Amino acid sequence: MARRKRSHLKAAEKQKWVRALGVIGLLSLMASIISIAVLEKTRLGLNKDHLSHVSRIAFGSGTSVDYRSQPIWVQGVIPSNPNAWIWLGDMAYMDKPRINCDDLPWHPQCNCSSSWLHQPNYSCMAGNSEFASSRMEVQLSNPDYAQFLAFMCPGHRAKRLHPPTGSDPSVCQRQIFGTYDDQDYGWEHGNRRLPQKDNMKQFFLDAIGEPNESPRRQPGRGIEWKHTMDAGDVNQSIDILLLDERYYRDTLPCYTRRMFCEKVALADQQHPKHAWCLDFLQEGKLGKGSCCKKDEDIAYGWCLQSSNKAHALWDSICDPKSHKYGHYASPFGNGEVGDIINEDDEISNSTFCEILGEQQRRWFEDAILGSNAPLKLVVSSSVVLGNPIKKSCQDLGSSTNEAECPCFGDDWECYKPAQLQLLNVLTRSSGCVVLLTGGLEYSDIRVLKPGVRHTLLHYGDLNLSYPLYQAMASGLTASSTRNFSCDVLRQDPLHLRDHAECDFVKAPAFGMVEVVWASGSVKLQIRDGLTGAVKLESKFKLSSCLQRDQTRKLKGS
Repeated sequence: MARRKRSHLKAAEKQKWVRALGVIGLLSLMASIISIAVLEKTRLGLNKDHLSHVSRIAFGSGTSVDYRSQPIWVQGVIPSNPNAWIWLGDMAYMDKPRINCDDLPWHPQCNCSSSWLHQPNYSCMAGNSEFASSRMEVQLSNPDYAQFLAFMCPGHRAKRLHPPTGSDPSVCQRQIFGTYDDQDYGWEHGNRRLPQKDNMKQFFLDAIGEPNESPRRQPGRGIEWKHTMDAGDVNQSIDILLLDERYYRDTLPCYTRRMFCEKVALADQQHPKHAWCLDFLQEGKLGKGSCCKKDEDIAYGWCLQSSNKAHALWDSICDPKSHKYGHYASPFGNGEVGDIINEDDEISNSTFCEILGEQQRRWFEDAILGSNAPLKLVVSSSVVLGNPIKKSCQDLGSSTNEAECPCFGDDWECYKPAQLQLLNVLTRSSGCVVLLTGGLEYSDIRVLKPGVRHTLLHYGDLNLSYPLYQAMASGLTASSTRNFSCDVLRQDPLHLRDHAECDFVKAPAFGMVEVVWASGSVKLQIRDGLTGAVKLESKFKLSSCLQRDQTRKLKGS
């Protein structure tokens, strides 16, 4: 088979990074190639029959910020014998300097002019396509990851396919799927403003072997997609719905960082976030601030005025439980609320700050509501069920507690109306839905249970009739996990963890979905990265979702 064209990873860059690996890296790579050859020879005779029904799907996020080894592939994932792998994001840290900026703060990768896109010393390389390409090349050259690819896709090198076409079962008997998060999008906490985003997304798609003719590569759209495992047997099929939570994402809502910007960053011209906050609150393309204003103006403004509840469009504008919510073109701009204008000078049809964007939301609703698979895995690179805690903004560079941030980073808690819209869509689908996520550098399992008071207070009446699980596997190496304590960011105020409040895994780990089709049982697991041993496990029956389906039929909804 001819070598697939790699238009975005140039030969010159490959040679440059092979030299950068040095003698030690080359010796390690040679040893890896020998072990890969042995592994592929062993796997070439693999009996395809034992993979006829997918029952073990592994997943994870966050490789390594630096160039250290990644033993999790050989010591954890391969011995666990998955039928498929799902990337949840951060396959490579494409915006992170390849040197230690604490030691070399003057280095060009650490020392840059501050702007809305770049802040020294940690994001000077954001949006740099040449640098991003080289970082992904290093990940693809990692000897441990190469052995993983040989296990999942035996013989792919003999077919001159590297990286292998992960979604093609003729190449990868154990398929590889995935979506990116911010680091492999090329910009930490990145959104739709990323320059050259159509070019940047190609590096991730190249890395998972996405075919050149794939619609995911087309300009003007994200990399959202649906894969069906065991499509020939609808009773034992699994739908994997990959969301793109970067390409269409609005900037953070204004209220989420206003206090921090006004009290901390804007008061100090030397603060690394000073230029970012100027853009966020005062500048932007239109000179009105780039932050998203829709949630304040509409959900927490117009919708809270009792006189507006009689408005003919109130349900579609203000009620996340409505099937029309978020799908009716904004009626504003005629003086009722004021122009709802995106930062890039485009009139927005959406009435809330978006993560998915209206185009993707319509696709996702059609895909999940039209799915007949008994199990649906919704892959969200940003955490959906996070911690709704007001906290100090010290992680943003605040040295005091004077400024509060109502959400962490840029997870779904920062985009509350969008979060509620997503959760209400999930409750309307048939079968069982599981959220798979990463990004927070630790791993846990959370669950929304029907009728729980504190859940109702925070998320409203979601019409849940079965537990909705979220499995988070974040941090595949010691450089992408941290020895966290159970402090305010890791606490569980809504008691969503399916185990003890502080029961999370803070060492390298990956996740596994195990389905026993004969009994209709599902296990969600967090596994140790060095042994593959199960550290956390939650179980449920596929039949537990039938009550919701039957209730829905009775109500005719």
